[in-house]
Amino acid sequence: MRALLALTAVAALALASAAGAAETPQRIMSLSLCTDQLLLQLVPKERITSVTYLSRSSEYAFLSKEANSVPINYGNAEEILSEHPDLVLAGTFAATPARTLLKRIGAALVEVPPAESFEQIRANTRLVARAVGAAEKGEALIAEMDATLAELARTAPAQRIVVAGWDGVGNVPAKGTLFDAILTAAGGENVAERLSASAFNGYTTVDLEQLVAVHPDILAFGSARVGRLDLSGEQLKHRVVRKLFAGRQITYPETLYSCGLPQSATVAARDLRRAMLDIVAREQPR
Repeated sequence: MRALLALTAVAALALASAAGAAETPQRIMSLSLCTDQLLLQLVPKERITSVTYLSRSSEYAFLSKEANSVPINYGNAEEILSEHPDLVLAGTFAATPARTLLKRIGAALVEVPPAESFEQIRANTRLVARAVGAAEKGEALIAEMDATLAELARTAPAQRIVVAGWDGVGNVPAKGTLFDAILTAAGGENVAERLSASAFNGYTTVDLEQLVAVHPDILAFGSARVGRLDLSGEQLKHRVVRKLFAGRQITYPETLYSCGLPQSATVAARDLRRAMLDIVAREQPR
């Protein structure tokens, strides 16, 4: 208890001193993968004390190359003490003990909620951009995202393309999820709309038999599923899946579908549109 109080007092003093050094934060620390991705785009690496270790993994992060030249953290309170940040960014579900400490000492903490729509992506991008003193750059990212969304809406495919975002173990993303928002922007229809099951925590339950019955045009799954040795990886190798969806499978970068970034439109939705149209073109009779 005494050690915790000492840590709290010293951390409070360090953070307060750093915060008073400059109005625009010069030492910024990120405690979650999603805030990592925004921070890496908004400020030069010299102003970043660290991002999470996940940001260096190409399996999880979209900007893994950019993160390689930035120090990393593991979300520990002790790391906050050693880095002396004057601003800390964190997701609302990440690094709970560290966030609790930061709130207790009244440190400069910006908590960023999950984004399940492009409107929420705009809000989060503005929240982080203003906090780090990069409002103009944040607006530029949003403008590029909105231009992409407008282009995709203007060139939406006439045919209906039904897509199942299947996780391999019995769930598909439901309406109101970021996956659904990206798919809709790309011009596809979520197979969840054809299922009678109710959604729980953003997912609708569906087994392999139901998937075969609704017969979506395309099966989509996160890139991190490829090569996995757990049940989800095995289900993707099932003979029924291989036969039914031969040549009709799409892998997508999971970070852009879970974090909610401007690239969820400029990269994810645009690439999904291209992949869907390529599959439809191959499937059409010649």
